[in-house]
Amino acid sequence: MYKRLIYTSRAVSSVQLRDVYDIIRISNNRNSSSGLTGGLLFLDGYFIQLLEGAPHSIAERYDRILQDKRHFDIEIRFEETSDELLFPNEWMALRDISQIDPAILRSYDYKPGLPKRTFNGDRIADFLRACFAIEAVFS
Repeated sequence: MYKRLIYTSRAVSSVQLRDVYDIIRISNNRNSSSGLTGGLLFLDGYFIQLLEGAPHSIAERYDRILQDKRHFDIEIRFEETSDELLFPNEWMALRDISQIDPAILRSYDYKPGLPKRTFNGDRIADFLRACFAIEAVFS
């Protein structure tokens, strides 16, 4: 059984896309040794990240994420357990706004930060699935 967690956060103003590539490089190394997979969206200065793997590995990684000074307003927006991984072959996939079909952004009425009043946990999960073109259905 795997745990799946989605959180959102706001990047500090100094974080640019090139910094996010460094985050992904480090994440790939750490996640491969922890058996974690997932996807990271970097949109309009916000991070939307899905992590999945063993529950204890998710808890350890999330504790590290909370200590990272490159972002703030970190908030868990969705949690579930699943028998399958959505990102079985990706230690940490990345998409920025230029890599997402504008039709997806329009169909979800995308707003920076995915405000709670229009993006509950299930909607965020669906949005991530669409952004990464994942066919599997969230549990």
